[in-house]
Amino acid sequence: MTQSRRLELFIDVFEKSKQKALALPTLTAPELVDAILHEFRELEYLTQDPDHYNLVVEGQGPLLADRPLGELVSHGSVLRLVEPEIGLPSGAKPLSQPAYLRDVADGIVYRLGWQPSVIGRPDQSQGHDDWLAVNLQNHKTGLRVSRRHARIIEANGTFMIEGMSKNPTSVRHEDGNQTIVTTKAVPLAHGDVIYLERSGISLKFLTRPA
Repeated sequence: MTQSRRLELFIDVFEKSKQKALALPTLTAPELVDAILHEFRELEYLTQDPDHYNLVVEGQGPLLADRPLGELVSHGSVLRLVEPEIGLPSGAKPLSQPAYLRDVADGIVYRLGWQPSVIGRPDQSQGHDDWLAVNLQNHKTGLRVSRRHARIIEANGTFMIEGMSKNPTSVRHEDGNQTIVTTKAVPLAHGDVIYLERSGISLKFLTRPA
């Protein structure tokens, strides 16, 4: 198919607005999302799972997943890549801006959709299992992570991490300093790395504009 028969689209990929795309009209929305995620890999907070995103046209809902783009949008349409809203667990509070943890080794991204966002493994006997935002149970060294390892909270726009176990945890700040995490809150800034010592897991803290 020649380039002239492609759909010229303009896509807002979060802070990267009006990104030009020449898409085959036979593509579905999930297939276009998959291409977007590969194209914008430099945005560290993006996962590589198209199911975590929707494409929307302003004033409309998400594009249908099982229909070709040629039936849903026209030449010159402006689309937005968005994260679907997620419900807050009982007793949890929303964050003032989107935040994520990215596994430094394998690139897996965990969306922190609420606070407190618990890092650990599932355990219904300990209560508030629905606050678990970073489930490391299936990580290759995940069994070395405490079920309630640490939690991320926010107060007045400042993110912090608090320890929830005696399992050693530290934060490597972007300025090169390192702080041991205890039950006393340690400030977190974009780019800081949380290190779970016994498991060897490193999680980079990331935020993006709302």
